[in-house]
Amino acid sequence: MNSVELRELTTDFGPVIGIVEETGERVRVTDGGEPAGLLLPAAELAELEHFAQRVHGGPRPRPRTVRETPAGPQRQGPYTRYAYTDGVRMTFTRDRLVVAELRTVDELDWLENNARTARQSFMDPKQAAAFEEFLARQPPVGDGMAWIAADWRQQEPFTVLEFIKGPTPEEAALAYGADARDITDGLLLHQVRDRDAREGTDDTYQVLAFGEAGEWTWLGYHDFSFSRRLDPPPRQQITLTATMAKGIYDFRYSEDGVYQNPFPLEDSADTRRDMYELIWYTPGQAPFAPDAPLGFLSAHIRRAEEHTDWTDGIALFFAGLERAFGLSLPRDAITSGHVRCARPAQR
Repeated sequence: MNSVELRELTTDFGPVIGIVEETGERVRVTDGGEPAGLLLPAAELAELEHFAQRVHGGPRPRPRTVRETPAGPQRQGPYTRYAYTDGVRMTFTRDRLVVAELRTVDELDWLENNARTARQSFMDPKQAAAFEEFLARQPPVGDGMAWIAADWRQQEPFTVLEFIKGPTPEEAALAYGADARDITDGLLLHQVRDRDAREGTDDTYQVLAFGEAGEWTWLGYHDFSFSRRLDPPPRQQITLTATMAKGIYDFRYSEDGVYQNPFPLEDSADTRRDMYELIWYTPGQAPFAPDAPLGFLSAHIRRAEEHTDWTDGIALFFAGLERAFGLSLPRDAITSGHVRCARPAQR
């Protein structure tokens, strides 16, 4: 049986469901000869749902036409039918176990397209571990970022370093409260430094520097000058903050606004914090538990220990980040001040 009319499915569904359960094959459902939906095994639908929910594929389509809903659950032989309020979608059970589902053509197309996208990036745990091992051995992108660790630890040239995926550098700077005129004029960091040297001012500590490296927008500034506000939250965001007076150097990582790295080894809800202090990292020891959201970082940091000349713990942590996420900062441009910047907008 390859096709069945919807009216048959609402009056005599037992034989059809038996075929689906026995063969595991789909059955087309038509309404007056026109496609209305597909009847498929519940296990197949569960797999599609599992993968489809992992990608953003727009809103799930709903039935275009609402039909009269069969009254209450109906039993035929070993099967029971539960109809949705739209009168099209249905769930069929046997002995309280779901065995088959009826879904509209549009909804099933949406599920299959999203599931196909998600499957393309899916790897089983062994594959994922091998792939992370491969990535951890790759050299940093561009200049990397470990080079700035020592100066950053001394709060130079910035106390805050941020990497954001999604917004452009200009969009991020404006969202953080930077002056739109400075952005339009293309103000450069060395211009502010030169003026400070001439006039004895300290405007360098009041500006936000920004740029783009690889897939990331980077920002550098001093914590008291700008507020962090991005709406909606970026897809990925990494924040590194140095507070030399208190000896606090912290790392935060978020995906879609959801914080990913509770303290200290991500194994206890009772000890969650809003940051991970880099002084907790000890070379030779994994900073995150293997099954934690950031467990994959440990392999990259260990590879940085094995394959770089960095010895300071913070520089090694940075070297791990640059390999794990593809982070980089333009060394010559930042050192010479040939990077864009902006002062806080006038309130």
